[in-house]
Amino acid sequence: MIEELALRGFKSYPVTRSERVRFTRGVNKISGRNAAGKTTLLEAVLFGLYGDVPGVSKQSLVPLGGNDLNVTVTLRSPLTDQMVRIHREGGLTKDGGFRTTKSHMTVEGEDHPYTREREVQTRLRELLGIGRNTLLNIVYARQKDFIEVLNPQRNRMDAILGLTAPAEIREQFREVRRMLETRGRIGEKGAIEERIRNTESILTQGEEQLGEIRARKAELEKGLGEMRASLREARGRVEDLEIFLVEFSKLDGLQTEVEKLELISEERKRDLESVHESLGASPDEALAELRASMEGARSTEERLQRLVDEELGAERRQVAGEVSRLEHQINEHAEFKEQGLTLCPKCGQEIDYALIEEDLTRWEKELTTGRGRLKALDSEIDTIQSQVRVARDKWIRADKEIDQIEGLMNRSKELRRTIEGIVTRGREMAARLETEAEGLLEKAEADLGKIFASPGDAKGKLEEELRGARYGMMELREEVRSREVLIEEEEKREKDLESRLEEHGRTLEEARGVLSGIHEYEAKIRAVEAVQRRYGEYEKQLRENTLALLEYQTYNYFKRLTDQQIYGACEINRENYALEVYPIGDKGKIPAWRAGGGHESLLALAERLALLRVMGFPHLLILDEPTDAVDSENVPQLLEYVARSGRELGQVLLVTHHGHGEEEGVNLITVRKVGGESRVYQELGVEP
Repeated sequence: MIEELALRGFKSYPVTRSERVRFTRGVNKISGRNAAGKTTLLEAVLFGLYGDVPGVSKQSLVPLGGNDLNVTVTLRSPLTDQMVRIHREGGLTKDGGFRTTKSHMTVEGEDHPYTREREVQTRLRELLGIGRNTLLNIVYARQKDFIEVLNPQRNRMDAILGLTAPAEIREQFREVRRMLETRGRIGEKGAIEERIRNTESILTQGEEQLGEIRARKAELEKGLGEMRASLREARGRVEDLEIFLVEFSKLDGLQTEVEKLELISEERKRDLESVHESLGASPDEALAELRASMEGARSTEERLQRLVDEELGAERRQVAGEVSRLEHQINEHAEFKEQGLTLCPKCGQEIDYALIEEDLTRWEKELTTGRGRLKALDSEIDTIQSQVRVARDKWIRADKEIDQIEGLMNRSKELRRTIEGIVTRGREMAARLETEAEGLLEKAEADLGKIFASPGDAKGKLEEELRGARYGMMELREEVRSREVLIEEEEKREKDLESRLEEHGRTLEEARGVLSGIHEYEAKIRAVEAVQRRYGEYEKQLRENTLALLEYQTYNYFKRLTDQQIYGACEINRENYALEVYPIGDKGKIPAWRAGGGHESLLALAERLALLRVMGFPHLLILDEPTDAVDSENVPQLLEYVARSGRELGQVLLVTHHGHGEEEGVNLITVRKVGGESRVYQELGVEP
């Protein structure tokens, strides 16, 4: 099982020195004085296996003055016989905590190591065949806890014996049942059934109401066809009468048109008379005189305008040019004089001011004469231009009068033609009016079956007939519309009710589907309950069989460990798992932890061995100072019993400060304190 422990820097074992402990099959006794470091070796084994020590902080595992620890545990799997080595390193952090820096497990025959803690623990459980809790509670008995197994905690013993699994499975069954109840909506069953009953009742009532609605609608539709046919006939009669009246109205229109033409003819005749009055008695002579006057005035205008443009205009331009030239010469020579120039700036000749004075005098006289002539020409031109305007106005007025006379003459001709057309059209329309009036009168007499004196009488009778037909049609229309509205209301009620019934039908189908699902889940729940009952019976049987086997094995181990046959049987209380024994010769039973005389320790050892056997792990037992719970007189006897237990198990690790139990074949390991540091000495093998 455990073959070797190597440690450095672990509690009282210094960082500067490595200690190596070799374990053998059978009993491995670790002895030494108190506080020498014996229990520390067991704690190092636990740390190597699981990375911690129950009830001990990791910081306290590091020795004073040190920062790092190093532990290696070598073991052989009792199941596969593979060699397993677990190496762990760790140390203190800056904030005073502890951090594992390395976890490394190698397994013989496997290619890769295990470095993740979960992988290490999972693989270790597979190799040992037991888990951490079982090893710490049964395989390993801490100091002062050796006889605790005689009166254990129920839940703890259930876990050790594997009896929690049925309870957990039973709880899982309960959870499955709760899950099925939730998924299957079992709690809604009553509400669903009530919903189905209510919906079925609603559907029944709805079908009855739907039948009543359809019966009323059929009754309303029954006479609607005949009423619509009567309405069509009435509408046709109204339309025929309206057509008659439209035709009579056309006669009125023709009569109005004839009368209108007569009025227009009279108006046009009056217009013609007015035109003749405006033209006078001899319009042609007046027109000839006006044209001669216009031609004379236009000729005068042209002659006078030529006089202005060709004769007087040319002379005026000549005189104006001479005046402008003289004004320029006078101004120029006057400037020479004012400036006192001696030479002419243009020709360069010497200026003779006397001669200039003579020229200026002569030029001014010529300028005065020219200006007078220019003024006279302007006055003459203005007079002739006035005569030109008078001649123009005269011929323009004559032209306008000619246009007026010609327009009146054309208007007279147009009016004559218009009057002739109106008279002709009036005759035609009067003839048409007479023909159509006779035809309509005959048609009206045939339709109404009555003789009329005039078309007006026939029209009056038709209007009276039309009013009656319209009133009858309106009554039929109102009656049809009223019945149609009632049918529409019934159809709306029918559709609304059908829609509600369809919705209730879907609700009913859905509820029935849910109820069917509930029935299915109820069947599943009944199946689960049946399995749960059978499993409960199995759990009781398993508990009873396991405890009976534990009782049997405990008593057998007790008989093999001692020849003091003072008890006739062992029994485990089914309520609290306390071990009870029957003293020989006594009808009653007593708790094993009150047996006294060292018997309770012997019984505790026997029960631990039995537990290991029942759990299928008869390979290892670790005892830390089991004698602390025994009086001094019974210590030798207990240690001898422990030594004998090596025959029942593969390996026993025993920590004690007593010298008893050192039988032949026991691996003796001694721990001493040297200079405040723990050291290991082994009598078997070479001292490390």
